[in-house]
Amino acid sequence: MTDAYAAWAAAHALHLFIALPLMAGAAALLFFRAYMGLSASGRAALSVAATCAAFTLFLLLATAVGQRGAVVAFDSALANALSMSMATSLLWLLSWFTYLGDRNFLTALSVLMTLYLLWRGLWPLALFCAVATGMGGALNWMLKHTFERVRPDHDHGYANAVGWSFPSGHSSASMAVYGTACYLMWRMAPPAWRMPCVAIMAALIMAIGLSRILLQVHFASDVVAGLAVSLGWLALCVAVSERLSLSRGAGQRAQ
Repeated sequence: MTDAYAAWAAAHALHLFIALPLMAGAAALLFFRAYMGLSASGRAALSVAATCAAFTLFLLLATAVGQRGAVVAFDSALANALSMSMATSLLWLLSWFTYLGDRNFLTALSVLMTLYLLWRGLWPLALFCAVATGMGGALNWMLKHTFERVRPDHDHGYANAVGWSFPSGHSSASMAVYGTACYLMWRMAPPAWRMPCVAIMAALIMAIGLSRILLQVHFASDVVAGLAVSLGWLALCVAVSERLSLSRGAGQRAQ
């Protein structure tokens, strides 16, 4: 059954690469619509729930990878199926698309965002940006060297990836940096831009993660784990930032 699911996913790789980012964008819109309809205490509770759910998912995947059970079997079956079925034209497209999640590119983007916020005098948001992205990257590095999972074989020539596999650095960094950018847009941009930004960023993050699987430089569980751990970290950072923002606002009103 595992091989059958993997073969189906490999045969429909292009369709999944289109459908799943669209679904991620739609799910993000529904989540934030619900979030905005809550009271301050309700938003805090939802942030805590999202943080716990994301970290729990990561822990479940980490345990499954360590036990080398059904999750690892599906990972291997999918990687093997993709290696035999991916069209070279799609691999070429993905090889360019995946650069949007490149560590150097995202590091530069994070630095530029932080410098822009400092230039604007938005010190709390600059600190948020630096911590959310910088510590997110450090967390991924630590986890990779903790699990030391070997990457799947990828000899098609359209991607060259080295280092440990679990969790995916591209997925983790994309969630941290693009998620941070989305939060900053939410705080600073006109209200009309907020929902489109949420949908676009969610779709982009999902597409980058999928590109790593389809290029066979990561197993599927690597990508899901990378997204989950950075989502949990980002949700925690956002909850703290919102709490401090409310405290500062209350302090200013009291003066």
